[in-house]
Amino acid sequence: MKKYILTVLFGGALMTVSAQDMNEDHSALPADSIHLGYQIMLPKAVSPYSVIGLGADVFLKSPEIDVSKALYGHIAGLNVYQGTGSSATNVSSLSIHGHNPLVLVDGFPRNIEDITAAEIESCEVLKDAAASALYGVRGANGVILITTKRGSEGKLTVGASYQFGINTQFRSPEFADSHTYATAMNTALRLDGLNEKYNNWELAAFRDGTYPEEYPNVDWWKESMNNTALNHRLTLTFNGGSNRFRYYSVVDYMHDTSFLKSDGSDKRFNASPTDVRLNLRANVDVDITSTTLFRLGIAGKLMETNGSYAVENNQESGNPMNIYNVLYQLPSAVFPIRYSDGIYGGNAIYTTGNPVAMLTDTGNMRTTYGKLLADMSLKQNLDIVLKGLSAEVSLAFDNIGSMFDASSKEYRYKDLQPAIAGDGTLKTTPLISGKDSETLGHGQDFKSLFMRSTLQGKISYVHHQGVHSLNSALIYDQQSYTSSGRNKSSKRQSALVTATYTYDNRYTLSGVMNYSGTAYLPKGERFQLYPAVSGAWIVSNEKFFGKVRSYVDHLKLFGSFGISGNDGNMSHELYLQSFSNANAGNYYFTNNASIYYGLAEGDLPVIGLTIEKSKKATYGFELNALRNRLSLYCEGFFERRSNILVSGSNTVSGIIGINVAQVNEGIQEYRGFDASLTWKDKIRDFSYSIGANVSYVDSKIINDNQAFQQYDYLYTKGNRVGQKYGLEVTGIFQNQMEINNSPVQTFSTCRPGDLKYKDQNGDNQIDEQDVVKMYGTNIPRFYFGFNLNAAYKGFELSADFQGLTGYTVNLLDSPLYKPLVNNGNISKTFLDNETPWTPENAAQATMPRLTTQSNANNYRANSMWFKDGSFIKLRNLQIAYNIPKRFTHFADIKVYLQGTNLFSLDNIGFADPEQLSAAYPSTRSYWAGLKFNF
Repeated sequence: MKKYILTVLFGGALMTVSAQDMNEDHSALPADSIHLGYQIMLPKAVSPYSVIGLGADVFLKSPEIDVSKALYGHIAGLNVYQGTGSSATNVSSLSIHGHNPLVLVDGFPRNIEDITAAEIESCEVLKDAAASALYGVRGANGVILITTKRGSEGKLTVGASYQFGINTQFRSPEFADSHTYATAMNTALRLDGLNEKYNNWELAAFRDGTYPEEYPNVDWWKESMNNTALNHRLTLTFNGGSNRFRYYSVVDYMHDTSFLKSDGSDKRFNASPTDVRLNLRANVDVDITSTTLFRLGIAGKLMETNGSYAVENNQESGNPMNIYNVLYQLPSAVFPIRYSDGIYGGNAIYTTGNPVAMLTDTGNMRTTYGKLLADMSLKQNLDIVLKGLSAEVSLAFDNIGSMFDASSKEYRYKDLQPAIAGDGTLKTTPLISGKDSETLGHGQDFKSLFMRSTLQGKISYVHHQGVHSLNSALIYDQQSYTSSGRNKSSKRQSALVTATYTYDNRYTLSGVMNYSGTAYLPKGERFQLYPAVSGAWIVSNEKFFGKVRSYVDHLKLFGSFGISGNDGNMSHELYLQSFSNANAGNYYFTNNASIYYGLAEGDLPVIGLTIEKSKKATYGFELNALRNRLSLYCEGFFERRSNILVSGSNTVSGIIGINVAQVNEGIQEYRGFDASLTWKDKIRDFSYSIGANVSYVDSKIINDNQAFQQYDYLYTKGNRVGQKYGLEVTGIFQNQMEINNSPVQTFSTCRPGDLKYKDQNGDNQIDEQDVVKMYGTNIPRFYFGFNLNAAYKGFELSADFQGLTGYTVNLLDSPLYKPLVNNGNISKTFLDNETPWTPENAAQATMPRLTTQSNANNYRANSMWFKDGSFIKLRNLQIAYNIPKRFTHFADIKVYLQGTNLFSLDNIGFADPEQLSAAYPSTRSYWAGLKFNF
């Protein structure tokens, strides 16, 4: 086999490997290296960067189609927030110290939902100051680097896996039956000072089921939701090649059904809710010559979702006709599913909000998503010009779009308008509304379309002599995102130089200088300089360390300081004066008396518009001890964010009649630490590992441009970012005399059973001047994870826990805690957990009185509604058995059983603490699978 030498810059140390060695495994980074992006790698032992990474095994153990869920509790500093919705929309969000990070796949900006577990080789999190500076205007929030697998030299190897999943509802709501609802409604109306709605005959009809059509009892949740939903998934992988040509390919197919029901009674359309996906990837590496490497990566994704037209067309969470808003709002007593004549139930209040009809008789909408992601790079060793010189150019182009194909129809609904007179006589006044469509309406169009391109160029120079290593790289990066619609595109450019010097594997110093700009800023002011410096001292390589080397295998101290930016909160034309017809005059003219509007000045532009800036310092250590069985990592950080866009109207006078919308005057500070501890060992045939990590984040508002406040406690300055504010509840008014003798509460008329608040400033009235900070924030103070792994011969056991504390939720985010308001519902879940106030049970009351009205006094931010949102969840539990090829004679086989989101320890109880809103239910899932490696 031909052998040749390739010298590559890895950003901090010289690494010289033979092509023969490289071809042995192109699918993985060297085990002792970390990845910084831009094809820069560093020897982990001497790196001044704090990079935490995970291998492919973590992703392969996660059965979820959303690969970000594999990261629950695995990386110190990275928090993963559970997504909401069915598989079609459920994508977890990622946060590094309270900020949304930049995600790069193979070095290019891409969405994490575009890839599958079988494609991933490694995932690394960059969060120190120097690593952030590498990415200029997009680096301040930290970076997540995902590297996909590459082919390796050898004969073709094929992997195949199939898994079957059963999703069940986790803490779904239970709603009150019709008699309970009617009784509660009468109580609420009575306490509102209004007439009761149902008489004793009608209450009895609900209780006894005497008139099931006129006084029904419908469990809308059960009628609309299946108890389980099914998931099927098949994955094939292909890996192989020669010393000159290598390939790795993935075919991943998934079919997922929803909890939502559809009876398929109308054969003209299929409204069954499904999510079907096909992901394809082909990565190819070609050694064109002994000094030229060409890489190609192509990924395609086809996704088709289908469901009821009414559901899909109204799926925005704030839409009152969103199916989940309807299910939470609609009482069991208002109308039946259908009447005996086949007409759907409905009435003037809820109109077409019959959930069963919405699911089965409104048509269907099928949405098709297509994604093509392509990237290529050409790397040339230029030792012939100058020893240690190399050049590389990379290009990526993504084309992503979606379109829908819909059939729609209307249905009739009937309201009997029943009433039972005092003598027990039932009377109805039927009213039929709507129509039954004889023909289907059809429509199709694009829903979204955008393109993304990236161009990168790099020249590297490496000089290595004796104990000295000097490594440098000059990099150009250009990114473009083009989307349909005005002001929805973005463009960025960066030119950066990085250099790293390592002496005797004991001292490392690295510097970054990034000149980076964004098109969100006006011409001539788009670019800024982002410098950073980092260093590391490998204490364990010092001669004086020899006495303890038998116990301590590796000890490194590291630190960094740098500046980076964040343009993620920007939009176009903020620096321009806006004009619109708002506040402008109008005139009616022409024969048809049409109205025409004039133009008027809008908000003033942002003067001196600039990018949010992050100044960050990080410092910490890494320790491996006891023959590398014990690993300890700890990193502290301090960050000051400035130039944050905040409201300008608070401190700028509006005397000229025009507002100043925003100014770059916000300042925030963050500080905290990330730490992880791992113990791993092997005792004969038994191996195990126990890992734990924790992150602490504290923050402070230095300036948010708040207007003058009459009292010091009203200022947000000095408080944490995301701090909760509200009124302090001191009790519940028991009678009118107590109301009369208390400070006047100005939000709405108070009645016995309403909440009573503390007068913070002593002015004898309760208003916005009495709002104080309370409890925690919407950014967890601590978040953590525990990971357990054990193996004995062919058996494997793994468990992943994730949790957080110092996080405050608002019960008013759940519709269950506004029972009966504005024609709403009441739930058994609420009544089982709480006791609403009545004159009879005042001593036991945990909640204010029931009311049918908005009640601005009770339903506002206050200490009663804020609750501790801390939790610990068992995110993943897997039991597996491996059968080696020597027994089967055709393949290695892995059989596994798995559960996800099996339990939660928290203070909420009635619902998932991560999902209080009206939404698709959280899931507890069970999986079974087979994996073959041929």
